[in-house]
Amino acid sequence: MVNNNIADRLADVLGEPREGLDVEVKNWLDLRSDEDAKAIFAKAALALANHGGGIIIFGMSEAAEGMIPAPGRPATLDGYGVDLLNGIIHNYADPAFHCAVHLRPGPDGQVYPMVVIPGGHRVPVRSKRGGPNGKIVRDNSIYLRRPGPRSETPQTSQDWDALLGRCLAHRRDEMFDQIRALITGAVPAASLPTPPDQLVEWIERSKARWRRLRDTLPAGAPERCPHGFMWYAFELGGSRRRLPGSQFSETLRSAEVNLSGWPPFWYPTRSGIKPYPFEGLVECWIGGDTEEGYSNHGAGFADFWRVSPEGMGFFLRGYREDDLAGGRGIPPEPGTWTEIEWPVATTAEVIFYIESLAARMVEGPASVRLSCAYTGMDGRHLRSLTGRYLHPRVARQDVIELDATFSAEAVAPNIAEIVQPLLAPFYTAFDFFDLPMSLVTEVIGKLRQRSY
Repeated sequence: MVNNNIADRLADVLGEPREGLDVEVKNWLDLRSDEDAKAIFAKAALALANHGGGIIIFGMSEAAEGMIPAPGRPATLDGYGVDLLNGIIHNYADPAFHCAVHLRPGPDGQVYPMVVIPGGHRVPVRSKRGGPNGKIVRDNSIYLRRPGPRSETPQTSQDWDALLGRCLAHRRDEMFDQIRALITGAVPAASLPTPPDQLVEWIERSKARWRRLRDTLPAGAPERCPHGFMWYAFELGGSRRRLPGSQFSETLRSAEVNLSGWPPFWYPTRSGIKPYPFEGLVECWIGGDTEEGYSNHGAGFADFWRVSPEGMGFFLRGYREDDLAGGRGIPPEPGTWTEIEWPVATTAEVIFYIESLAARMVEGPASVRLSCAYTGMDGRHLRSLTGRYLHPRVARQDVIELDATFSAEAVAPNIAEIVQPLLAPFYTAFDFFDLPMSLVTEVIGKLRQRSY
């Protein structure tokens, strides 16, 4: 449903179409197969996003008497679907954003696609790739609307001042929202439309699938994770977009969030480890690398993950600690220790990925149910490689299970407030260790700076 303000704005713009700083008019473009056309649309969308939002109208051309219907009207408007247009934006824009598409009748009675580009971005939106042959859109460039109107890169200090001023204003508003949330203790949570048993069944099927793959490895392979492993599983709630085969695979690739160098849900392209379709979902088994000339490096790199078009995800990995056994200041036996910061870093990176994926898979607000577990914990000591936490603490239970529900929109402003209570029971299992919020915020800060 379109709210009245937007509906009135669309009617006004189409009733007397003309280009302005917040309105871009385009001819009919083949957005399915013409790469130049895709770049033309992407450039206009990037510029309007940095301007503070706007509207793109397809099917008009400029004449002496003003805007008139463009020739070459397609037989159907299927080539202007919301999934197709957002797929183009996600391929070009960093950070990605979601546009809305409305079909509205013009003065001539014909229907025209109108794309609403959102504003309100905290940082300038840049192009993360170039157009065909480096034309139309340049790689790693920022576009904005300039008088003409034209979509161009910033030309003057005034252009930069206006752009950064808008971003800082939006960042300030978000900061005040965070302060209010902290004062009230509000981390928005949303109920899922599906019963929890669906996630439980998904977890059991995913673990069984991993065990079948693991059993194909040699008996002594460290990638079998003999000393334990962690797993994370999630379910997205909300109005999910329909993403067919290749588009779903591309969505997962574009959703990747790499803050650590070896991120959860990494989407590799090398033939021995690249994701593949399996029973209607996308699956990746890095632990079973089959390409000649490559080898894995232990349990901490033996990732297994899978994501379904229904918004279910699963990720499993062994422990880097077990690969480092016997190093300087490190116990000689694997399965005997846990680094105090690493569960925070992994959990935060998983949640950042869920946020990124939800923005691509769910139309509007998205709820998240997250479950995770750490196995092989019995007898492990909590240690700090930096030496900041000097008192050894030990866990006496083998499996530590955790869960949380939250809104995907809450991740950016409240990531620490999601991670800390989720992991607190894990750390409590180590002789009642209280997980400090300062440790959580410090680790997340290093992740965001890509210095972890």
